[in-house]
Amino acid sequence: MCGITGIVTRDSDSIGELLVRCSSKLTYRGYDSVGVAAVRNGKVDLRKDVGTVEEVNKLLRLSTMKGDRGIAQLRWATYGAPTKVNAQPHFGCDDVFYGAHNGNIHNYVEYKKELIETGHIIRSENDGELCVHAVDKYYEETGDMFESVRLSIQDLKGAFAYAVGRADEQEIYAVKMGSSLVAGVAEGATIVSSDLPSVLPLTNNVIYLADGEMLVLTPDDVKVYRIEDGKQLERVPQISNVDAHAAEKGGYPHFMLKEINEQPHIAQDVVGNLDGPRIEEWLKLIEDASKHYLVACGSSYNASIVGTYYFNRLAGLPMLHAIGGQFQPQYGMTMDEDSLSILVSQSGETKDILNVLNLIKGDNYGKTLGVLNVIGSTLMFQADSYIPMACGYEVSVPATKTYYSQSIIFAYLAAKLGERNGHIDPSEAKSFINRLRNDLPALTQTTIDRTGILAKNLARTMIDVKDLYCLGYGFTDGVAKEGALKIKEICYNHCEGMYSSEFKHGPLSIVTKNYPVIFITTTEDSWMVINHINEVKARHGRTIVVGEFEETLEPYVDSKHDYLEVPTSDVLINPILDVIPLQLLSYYLSVDLGINPDLPRNLSKTLTVD
Repeated sequence: MCGITGIVTRDSDSIGELLVRCSSKLTYRGYDSVGVAAVRNGKVDLRKDVGTVEEVNKLLRLSTMKGDRGIAQLRWATYGAPTKVNAQPHFGCDDVFYGAHNGNIHNYVEYKKELIETGHIIRSENDGELCVHAVDKYYEETGDMFESVRLSIQDLKGAFAYAVGRADEQEIYAVKMGSSLVAGVAEGATIVSSDLPSVLPLTNNVIYLADGEMLVLTPDDVKVYRIEDGKQLERVPQISNVDAHAAEKGGYPHFMLKEINEQPHIAQDVVGNLDGPRIEEWLKLIEDASKHYLVACGSSYNASIVGTYYFNRLAGLPMLHAIGGQFQPQYGMTMDEDSLSILVSQSGETKDILNVLNLIKGDNYGKTLGVLNVIGSTLMFQADSYIPMACGYEVSVPATKTYYSQSIIFAYLAAKLGERNGHIDPSEAKSFINRLRNDLPALTQTTIDRTGILAKNLARTMIDVKDLYCLGYGFTDGVAKEGALKIKEICYNHCEGMYSSEFKHGPLSIVTKNYPVIFITTTEDSWMVINHINEVKARHGRTIVVGEFEETLEPYVDSKHDYLEVPTSDVLINPILDVIPLQLLSYYLSVDLGINPDLPRNLSKTLTVD
C-alpha cells in the first residue's frame, strides 16, 4: 500500500517529469491520491490532490514542476480519508521540511497528541505527516538532518518507510522500518522508491535496503547507514536484469488481460526455475521438518488451498494452511523448532506474512521457506530460503499469473517429495513433472484461446447479476474461491466461493429462478458435483460449469455459453487450467460494467499494513 519515490538530480528542469514518469510505475500500490514536492532554489513547490497519477497530473501539471530534487507519493488510504489535505507529501511545521511515507504508524493517536502539545502544527489526519514532524522535532534539538532522521525512529512505532528532506539542503533521506525500499544510482541522479518498477525508468544500478537501515541521496551517490548507531555500511549497487518494459501493457487494453496471456510463458519459466540446482535445498527443508504450515493471504491463500491437495495426493504430506493474520491464534502454540512454515507473498512485503515471519524468528519456531515474486523484498532477505515465482512484475491489482505460478510450484514440489518418500511410484512422479514441463504451456494457451470468447459471451449475460456463488469440490476448492475473489475484486459483485458439498448446509436457501451458481470440477469428481448441481437445478437456478467436457455434464447447462470448457488433460493438471476461464470471466464482466480491472476501488497490490 502506498508508493513513495524520491529523486535527487543535477538537472533542475525535469524533476516533475521524472517523478511522474517513475512514480506512475507504482500505481498498483495506491491511487486514492497523488502528490509531488519539488525543490528549487531553496523553496518547496507542493502539489497534491485526490485521483490517479494521470488525473492529478492533468489537473495540477505535476510533470512541469521544476527543481533538482523532490518526492512523489501515491496513496492508498488507511489513516485519514482519501482527501486533498490527507494526500502526501506533507510539510513539517513550516514549508522547509517535506516528506512522505509508506506503511502505518501504529502510535499515530498518542504521538500526534504529543506533537500538538509541544507546539507542532498538524494539518491532516494522515499518519505520514508525523514522520516529517518527527524529523522536524529532532532538528530543533540537533540542527543536524542526519541525526534528526536517525533519532526520529525512536518515536515512530509500526511498519513503514519514509523519505524526507529540507528545502535548504541538497540531500534526500530515507529509512526502512518494515516496508519495502530500494534505491538506484544513475548518471547525475539518484532515486529511492517503494518498489523496483519506479527505479528502472531511471537506472538498473540498484541498492536493496534491509530493515533498520537509512540512506542519504545526493546527485552522484547513495550512502547507506545503520539507524541504530549511524555506522556507514558498504553497499555496492547491483545490476538488475528485470526488464524495464515489463510494466507496460504491450498492446493490451489492460494489464490484467496481458498478464492472463503471459501464463503460458510463466509455466515454462517457473518449471525451468524449479528444475534448477536449488530444488534440493527446498525439498530438504520440507523433508527435515516435523510439522508443516502453509501461510498466505488473498489469492496466494487460495493457491495454497490447492497446494494442500497436491501435497496430500502426491506426497502423503499433511500441510496445515492458514490465512496470515489468523496464523498466530490458530497455530502459534503448536509450533516448535522443527517446524517449517512456507510463507507465500507475491510482493514479499505483505504485512500479515511478515508478522508470521517475525513471530517464527523471534520465538525460534523452526525454519521458513518464502514463495515470492518480488526479488529484493523483505521476505526474500529474511526467510531461510525462498522460491521465486518467476512471473516478472504483476502490475494489475488482481493476481492472475502469480496465483497460477504458485499452483505450479506446489504441484511440482509435491510430486518431487512423493517420488523421494515413496508415496507415489517414481515413474508417476516423473510423468507428472514432464507434463508440467512439456504440456502445461500449450494446454494453458489452448485454454485461453478456447474459453476467452466463451467467457466474453457469458459475461454479457451476467451484466445485471449482483449476487452469485462459485463452488468447487476436491482439487477445485481453492480454484472456486479464487474465481469468486476475482469477481468481487473487479466487478464489485458479491460472489461467494465455497466447497460445493457445503452449499446445501444453508446457502442453498438463496437460490431462486435463474440464480447463477458456477461449478468448477474435474473428471474425477464430476459424479459428486452432479449431485450438487441437481440441488440447484431443482430450485430452478442457473448452473454454469467450468472444466473438461463431459457428456454427463452437458445436460446441466441451458446454453453453450454456460459451459466453459478447458482442454482434456488429467485430474492433476486440470485445477491449474480451471482458474483461467474464471480470470477471463471476471475480466470481461468488469470491462462490461465500465470498471478498470487493473485499479479496483479501495484496493492495493501490496498490503504493508495490519
